[in-house]
Amino acid sequence: AMALYTLILLTIASFNLLKLSSALVSTSTTTIKMVEGHSVHRIASRFRSSLIGKKFSATSPNGRFVEGAHAIDGKVLSRMEAVGKNLFAFFSSHDGSNSSGSKEHEIDGDDGLVVMHVHFGMSGMWAVFNTTTEEPDVKPTTRLRLEEIVSPSSAIAAEHKICTHLSAMTVAHGDYS
Repeated sequence: AMALYTLILLTIASFNLLKLSSALVSTSTTTIKMVEGHSVHRIASRFRSSLIGKKFSATSPNGRFVEGAHAIDGKVLSRMEAVGKNLFAFFSSHDGSNSSGSKEHEIDGDDGLVVMHVHFGMSGMWAVFNTTTEEPDVKPTTRLRLEEIVSPSSAIAAEHKICTHLSAMTVAHGDYS
């Protein structure tokens, strides 16, 4: 756990030295130009309310994040943190709720936890869609596609599942253990 934490801190420090100017993140209703780190924090906050606690299937349409997509496939997005212009998404093998009933899961003690690091660079985008009515074709730059896994007994109809497309300069993953 400490080694990955140190790696995250070193990654953050190295990216803070770069002077990358902007990135795009869009949702089905909003596109936000990310000029400063505070916009990454807004996106993390928005995604916390709409994506945390959901289980996703993961693929890498352009083949540049195959190993990472395999590592998070079938896991629950349990936490999302922004540090400067960096976004960290935590995928857990847990069901998405902790003992207090909160959707955010504590990361300590989860042996299957995978951390995904995203840096949008100058032209990155993370878009969220309704899978059947809004999702466009993936683009050649789409490194990660997430599709919500919904149980057949769920009240959520298949046509209302969430899907995301991520294009970014840096998408990396690692185990939290």
